[in-house]
Amino acid sequence: MLLSFMSEKLVLLEIEAKEKNAVIKELVNKIDSAGKLINRDNFLNAIIKREEIETTAIGKGIAIPHGRCEDVRDMSILFARSKEGIDFKSLDGKPVHILFMIAAPLDANKQYLQTIARIARFLRHEEIKDKIMNTDSALGILDIIKEFDNQCPIQGNIQTKDGRVIHGK
Repeated sequence: MLLSFMSEKLVLLEIEAKEKNAVIKELVNKIDSAGKLINRDNFLNAIIKREEIETTAIGKGIAIPHGRCEDVRDMSILFARSKEGIDFKSLDGKPVHILFMIAAPLDANKQYLQTIARIARFLRHEEIKDKIMNTDSALGILDIIKEFDNQCPIQGNIQTKDGRVIHGK
């Protein structure tokens, strides 16, 4: 369940930064200020390294930057939003408005991949994306996620290829 890795401290209703790397730093700082990281710089480097392999902006205004690192205390998910949109080098070339950053310890393999797949599934629903874009409180965002968690139980199997989640329809 997504909500089990989130809290009000991990919700950012409007990203201040405008450039991709600055956005990543802002999100990592928010996770760090929530007490989820042992070493902020090491986790920041893990996220940037992952972005260098391939963008985590999957299209349709969504990015899911994620990384595993020995300096993450426990699995965490940060929600962030940009009403204006950010050039995150998206696969479809469109600006990103909704971001979920996943911070995971090194030993969270299965849980980590399941979480990425679950967020992608959550954001496939246009009505959910609309609600998220129009909600004005952290608790409102968490309520939307809780409703999804309650309505859509975890699916046991996820498909991967070369260590990456394959997003099906």
